[in-house]
Amino acid sequence: MSRAELRGRGLVRRYGGLTAVDKVDITVAPGKVTGLIGPNGAGKSTLFSLLTGVEKPDKGTVSLGGRNITRMSPDVRARRGLVQTFQVPSLFSSMTVVDNLLVGAENRRRDYAGGLFGLTPHGTLRAQRMVTRTLDSLGLTGIADVTAGTLSTGALRLVELARALCARPDVLLLDEPASGLDGQETERLSALLRQVAAEGVGVLLVDHDVELVFSVTDQVYAMVGGRIVAEGEPSAVRDDPTVRSVYLAQGPLA
Repeated sequence: MSRAELRGRGLVRRYGGLTAVDKVDITVAPGKVTGLIGPNGAGKSTLFSLLTGVEKPDKGTVSLGGRNITRMSPDVRARRGLVQTFQVPSLFSSMTVVDNLLVGAENRRRDYAGGLFGLTPHGTLRAQRMVTRTLDSLGLTGIADVTAGTLSTGALRLVELARALCARPDVLLLDEPASGLDGQETERLSALLRQVAAEGVGVLLVDHDVELVFSVTDQVYAMVGGRIVAEGEPSAVRDDPTVRSVYLAQGPLA
């Protein structure tokens, strides 16, 4: 099936006299990994919340697959294919890893047959197969029966990502997915993001690990003071004078 493009156009979000997001345009294209970078206070988290529906813009629109979703709640957006992970993992701590993934698989949006995935024996089997494949792709099979609340932060992040993938997203929004990961886990994450994009999913990656962002993305937006100050291919954004002076501060990254 064709994947949906996520677009934010003219997005503005104010808190009293502070404009956290100021006339931002952003596109997350199908089959591409898009990065969003910026220093603390740049407005990244607020923009992320506007895209996911946690907050509503004062001005501007958000669309998914050409449909205006600006006033839709996060759960409705998720059923339409817009799936997110969080800075703080939000798993069911008393459930096993595999059961957490089954929740993601069985609560996905309506499929083309008109029923809810997971409410029929056929749907349940599909969900189980999806979970098995996802556990294997992330190297999590060995902890499938471990209770989520006993896992390390790095493992929790990978499990939350796995649960998001089990929902079969059209667009996947990742908020600081590399936080708490060791080098090997970060490499696994990079490979997985490329694999997910290769399957046609649009990915938005927001992370303080700029080396990860520059290495895995097709397109990068740099945000400072609520505005997009640079956008384009990673190499161009990396060497942009404003990005170097305001965000990276130490000249172009090697």
